[in-house]
Amino acid sequence: MRIFTFMRPLYKDYANGAKTSYMTLKVYTFIGRLIRHIPDKHFPMIRYAGLFSNRWKKQYLAQARTALSLPESDESNENTKSLWAERQTDYTGINPLQCPNCDKPLTFVGYFFGNWNPLQHLFEKAGKDPTIAVALLRPG
Repeated sequence: MRIFTFMRPLYKDYANGAKTSYMTLKVYTFIGRLIRHIPDKHFPMIRYAGLFSNRWKKQYLAQARTALSLPESDESNENTKSLWAERQTDYTGINPLQCPNCDKPLTFVGYFFGNWNPLQHLFEKAGKDPTIAVALLRPG
């Protein structure tokens, strides 16, 4: 059986005169004690408390900015977020929602997941067997 020794810096053993203590445990004992701190599957966790709670966030962030000598945040930038198409147009110079051939707006049809082939969709619309499309794309 393996033995695991670790230092516990977050806790002072005042019975020993506030010295940092070391603990030696068997590995299985250590893992058992560690697993106790993992919450159950549907255990409600309080994540947004203290500094990150909505009630106090602006006040605490303003205090933190002044303490760190950072400039005030410009809240107008948060409200004017650009859309995905605008960002893509600015980056590439091409509007992704406009047809490159006829300049008409493109219409969203749907997502294709997994191994679904758009050619199969066209064959189904035409009333043909969609497995033909797969056979056409196979090499050889």
